[in-house]
Amino acid sequence: MSLQVSTKALTQQVRKLGEQIISVTDDGSPISRNAALAQMLWDMALGHTSRERDADGTMREVYHPPVAWCAQYIYERQEGRSPTAVPENDARVKAVEKVRELAKQRLNKMAVSAIGPPVHKPKS
Repeated sequence: MSLQVSTKALTQQVRKLGEQIISVTDDGSPISRNAALAQMLWDMALGHTSRERDADGTMREVYHPPVAWCAQYIYERQEGRSPTAVPENDARVKAVEKVRELAKQRLNKMAVSAIGPPVHKPKS
């Protein structure tokens, strides 16, 4: 029972924090944390550009391509579906791990080839 009460209390606090005003638009309309989070989700779903500093400290326009899960999440929320949790034994999770492992092996091979073949020094 206490676990259920504590999760409800946490949810209540998250909702309170989400309603807080953190900024205003140019015309003076308030922007809540919830609105800012929703805007970020839409930006990620549709793709967006941002201004970021590179290693030299120069400001650059960086394009961030659309993120598929964001678009799916928005669509499902609009259809009234709640997001489903992916079980750990799901085949998709295993596929993601396999892709990650293959990418790691590929990067390691690229690093080895960039260094070049080993140089044998004659013993003096």
